[in-house]
Amino acid sequence: MNSKQLAENGQATVEFALTLPFLFLFSLCVVQVGSVANDQLVLNHAAQTAARAISLADVTAESAQQIALTTISREVNLREIQIKVNLDQDSANVALHYDREINVPVIGKLFGDLSLRSSATMPRELVNSDN
Repeated sequence: MNSKQLAENGQATVEFALTLPFLFLFSLCVVQVGSVANDQLVLNHAAQTAARAISLADVTAESAQQIALTTISREVNLREIQIKVNLDQDSANVALHYDREINVPVIGKLFGDLSLRSSATMPRELVNSDN
């Protein structure tokens, strides 16, 4: 091997060493975005499931909140979800709010915490017992 080939091999090593931190940072971003997207999908599903459970029951507004809480705790392992239930004669609405902490050290400093929200409205399907 001559000295020119050794210099080119060294240059490739230096270029790889310079780009490796950026590739690592990019892969962390992809993983974090996937994790946040998964949490949003879970939140959407939980809101729909809770709204459906409330819409099928003949309940008061107070017990609707408890039904939503029970349903969501079975569906989701996210902590500290804020639940707001709006129940009227024709529909049941469940609104969820979750503050998502970004745990990746560098990414968390760049983007901070995210606020995820989801809501679902279902028509009430009350069974009339007069028949």
